[in-house]
Amino acid sequence: MTDLTDMPPPTNWAANSSQEWLFPGNRPGQHLSATVLGRRLAAHHIPNRPARATALVAFAQNLPPAVLGPMLGLHPVTAAHWRRRASTDWTTCLEAHLATPPP
Repeated sequence: MTDLTDMPPPTNWAANSSQEWLFPGNRPGQHLSATVLGRRLAAHHIPNRPARATALVAFAQNLPPAVLGPMLGLHPVTAAHWRRRASTDWTTCLEAHLATPPP
């Protein structure tokens, strides 16, 4: 990523855009699609699923499903699933702690 900041500005289609994309696409003003970016990462053996899941959990911790779903194009049930996955439930930990006698 640091090498990308030192690169000269684009001179092809991406140069026609007023927006500066980190991963410019082939069309002016468009970013690289998620599919193409995923394929390029996979070609270099870089997994994108763990990063995607981490980002979704981070969003779900801070946003209610009613906001998360439309913002990311998720079905309401899927948005609620990510919200449940992101919530922290300490009851199991507390029960285990209370059931264990002190030394």
